[in-house]
Amino acid sequence: MDLLVDIRERDASVRATSRSVDGQLDMSFNVRAEDLATVRDIVASHLCWWRVDNGTAFRILTVVNELLTNVLQHTPADADGCRMASLLLQKVPDGVTAIVRDQDRCPPVYSSPALLAEEGRGLMLLSALADDTSVSVTPEGKDVWIFIATPEPTEHL
Repeated sequence: MDLLVDIRERDASVRATSRSVDGQLDMSFNVRAEDLATVRDIVASHLCWWRVDNGTAFRILTVVNELLTNVLQHTPADADGCRMASLLLQKVPDGVTAIVRDQDRCPPVYSSPALLAEEGRGLMLLSALADDTSVSVTPEGKDVWIFIATPEPTEHL
């Protein structure tokens, strides 16, 4: 119970806000490698709550994790050493959209990595898993948007 009450022991550098209403999850947070699993758990819980099928949920979780990992790897830290980002996840009638916003104005660049390279496949992964993607450079950074369609319900006779 002490951990729930006494916050003096916690990492004071964690900055996060979230809001969830009517098929929408809106989060802003400091992207840290050790917190990516927590973000995945939060996203997975919302997808389950929204009754998103397992295949679509797996695709969304993989893409969101890749986008946040890209923020961690490619976005310079601010003066406080933070890499702030936001995630807007929405359940729409025919699928799920996700927008990851970061403070880096450089758009992602498609590359052809060497066969054994451990990096450089992010956009290929997005293209393979998402049904639609786009990138918008904004005055504050960039937005990477993805859409993943949910399967059409099958009629049982």
